[in-house]
Amino acid sequence: MIKKALCLALVLILCVSCAAAEDFYASTLYEARMKALALFDICAMTAEYPGQNYRGGRLIRWSEGIRVYLDGNPGSADRQKVSDFLMELGLRVPDLPNITETASRSRANMIICFGPLDQLHAHVTDYVSGNWGMFHYDYSDWSIYHAEIGIASDVTTQEERNHLIMEEIVGALGLTNDHYVYQDSILYQPWTTVQQLSEVDWLLLNMLYSPLVSPGMEQNRIHRIFMDAWGE
Repeated sequence: MIKKALCLALVLILCVSCAAAEDFYASTLYEARMKALALFDICAMTAEYPGQNYRGGRLIRWSEGIRVYLDGNPGSADRQKVSDFLMELGLRVPDLPNITETASRSRANMIICFGPLDQLHAHVTDYVSGNWGMFHYDYSDWSIYHAEIGIASDVTTQEERNHLIMEEIVGALGLTNDHYVYQDSILYQPWTTVQQLSEVDWLLLNMLYSPLVSPGMEQNRIHRIFMDAWGE
């Protein structure tokens, strides 16, 4: 009965939050975690653009080191943003597999291509026309082993590309869907140019890469594991 009540609470948290988008706020760590768990089912267990290889309802994430290669025509500010963000990910998501840059395209397993909008379809599998930024990943046994990211360089400002760099990398790490709840989140569906991840984004990433869960786990089991770990 307690578990059912907690699940109902998650639904109510999400519904109330969706009524009017606002910045993420929680007065306690437990409240923050519960609000993040309400979003986890959307952002980590479903996809905005399900491709041919998509199988919803199970946790999918990287299990091996991530080697990032920048392709196309990134500017110096683009390169710096990628480097800074990868370093921040390594510091703030301690259980994320090692994520680094590589100068060798053949060694990379995450390729970020900056190029004209009308050419992104050549760099991202299942690209949906018109998107300024998009990602695609391949996985086996629920573990991601390769990802492609495309970012339009000809129709965007630096501020917009900074946002897209973070949003698409976060998506390629396994938070594959957006939401309509917290407007300061990098995963907020309506277009914004927020320049840093919200507290809820960091909570979601740390839940996704928590050692308490593993690739292939289903939603209900993940809920039980986190609720047991966090207490009542």
